[in-house]
Amino acid sequence: MNWLSNFVRPKIRALVGEKKDIPDNLWEKCPGCSAMLFRRELEDNLNVCRSCGHHLKLSPVKRLESLFDDGAYSAVEVPKVIVDPLKFRDQK
Repeated sequence: MNWLSNFVRPKIRALVGEKKDIPDNLWEKCPGCSAMLFRRELEDNLNVCRSCGHHLKLSPVKRLESLFDDGAYSAVEVPKVIVDPLKFRDQK
C-alpha cells in the first residue's frame, strides 16, 4: 500500500474539490479590439463585436441559415474530380 495514493491524494482532492463541467467555448476574444465576448451575446449580435464593430467569421452552416428563409436549403452533390483529366503519361 502506497501512503501517497491512499492517504495524501484523497486529502488533496477533498481540499481542491471536483472539477465543475464548464465548457471551454463560453467566451471568444475579438481580433479587432481584444475584448472578451460572451458567445451567446455574440451570436445574438450576428457575430459582430459590440465594442468595436468587428465582424467575426461565420461557419458555412450558420451563413446559409442566415441567408435562406427559415434555414431551408438543400446541398447539391458535386461530381468527383477526375484524378488525371488529361491522361498524361510520362515518356521516361
